[in-house]
Amino acid sequence: MRTGTGIVESTDENGFAKVRMNRNNLYTPCSASMGQDNALIDAVNTACACKGQYVKFTIPDQYMAVGGIVCFGVPLLLVIIGGIAGYWLGSTQGYRPELTAFAGMIAGGLAGAGVMKKYEKILNTRSTKAEIIDIVVEKTMEME
Repeated sequence: MRTGTGIVESTDENGFAKVRMNRNNLYTPCSASMGQDNALIDAVNTACACKGQYVKFTIPDQYMAVGGIVCFGVPLLLVIIGGIAGYWLGSTQGYRPELTAFAGMIAGGLAGAGVMKKYEKILNTRSTKAEIIDIVVEKTMEME
């Protein structure tokens, strides 16, 4: 488990809160928040935190290595394999191998995107949500 800190942006009645945090603490597979200084994450609000409070939370990291491989390595490998297969098929079937290699790379990229989507669905069924464990500061400047 990794721990991080952030400010609660909003809460909802389902027991979740949106927490604004520094992206250095962020880990979600195939993160869409790469490049931003701050990111919003959904966290289970077990500490009953309110908007504006500075909180401490945990992020499960048991799937970090597999997530890196699935999100970056597998799509790249599928693009390379698709390009090689397309080139080989094009040259053996009498088509221009450059064009069939390009088509194979596109097909490999689409297959890689499908693998990433499937992996995200699998992770969403597991308990991979962050969890607020402590309220560090009761009232931040944003609350005043």
